[in-house]
Amino acid sequence: MNARSLGAVLLSAGLLAQAQEFARDNLSALHNFQSHRITSADPTGGNNDFRELQPGQTLVLAEIKGPGCITHFRDNLTGNEPHHLQYHILRAYWDGETQPSVEAPVGDFFGVGFGLTEKCSSALFAIDARRGKLTDPAASGAARNCYIPMPFKRSARLTITNLGKKPSLHWFEVNYRSFSRAPRDQGYFHAQYRQGTPPPVGPYTILEATGRGHLLGCVLSVKNNDGGWWGEGDEIVYIDGRHAMQGTGSEDYFCESYGLRAGCFPYFGVTILEEPYTTAYRWHIPDPVVFNKSIRFLIEQGNGTPPFKSGNYYYSVAYWYQTEPHAPFPKLPSPEEIISGAPK
Repeated sequence: MNARSLGAVLLSAGLLAQAQEFARDNLSALHNFQSHRITSADPTGGNNDFRELQPGQTLVLAEIKGPGCITHFRDNLTGNEPHHLQYHILRAYWDGETQPSVEAPVGDFFGVGFGLTEKCSSALFAIDARRGKLTDPAASGAARNCYIPMPFKRSARLTITNLGKKPSLHWFEVNYRSFSRAPRDQGYFHAQYRQGTPPPVGPYTILEATGRGHLLGCVLSVKNNDGGWWGEGDEIVYIDGRHAMQGTGSEDYFCESYGLRAGCFPYFGVTILEEPYTTAYRWHIPDPVVFNKSIRFLIEQGNGTPPFKSGNYYYSVAYWYQTEPHAPFPKLPSPEEIISGAPK
């Protein structure tokens, strides 16, 4: 890939521009956009700076006319219902589309599986603190921050739906930029949740997508029902129909070796590591996986020799940029299916 192509790839994610804007020698640069913020501030001027979300209802965090780009959003989701982080579904729609480009349980989207809350910090996500024990699914009140650039040309709609049985409270903030003209070569952000409880025989599918774009990363959560070390499986990537990448093991894909260790770094980390529960993430910011027609992103499961088979449970969120329209997402599992395997 030549320098011009690489620059286009990074620009389409908004990451090159972001890096330039915050470089030490460029902090004083003047910008050609307007800054905006949408919050849950009390419209009366009081201190009730939250919105209540009833069971079965949808809260609109932002509805914006473009061209623009969401640069940061935060939601302090507070609820007293176990699994509330799995019962709340985050969705995003770009340019008036009727099917979401982002659809995932809130907890998984922000990099922590099983409805748990854990403090973490990375280049794209940060959670401020954890309340309660690691295995307490009702731990509540942490601020979840997302710094993934989400550009759009005509409109953006960001929502959260409560699939639980109890109301929740939301203190939220959405920061975005508006432009007089949409920047060129901008891909649309996508995030897709999948699970296999357990997966079928063979590699677990993290992402299948068609169009032109690049993989930004993934979060993978595994409940180790089999015992022992579950992570011998390789990542496998098919790009435009060809077998383009083959890894050397799950811990290697997540940039570690000889197993996984808890800890958060800019581009990789492990947010949960307490048997049988593990959640790990990797962000392909310096190494985007580019595709022109399609991508299939898989990871082998279990131990031994392929085709792997195990009784472990897999849950994942894939993050990527691409042109629209995107392929239809798999049907979101039911709330009962989503919490399968999570601590009780």
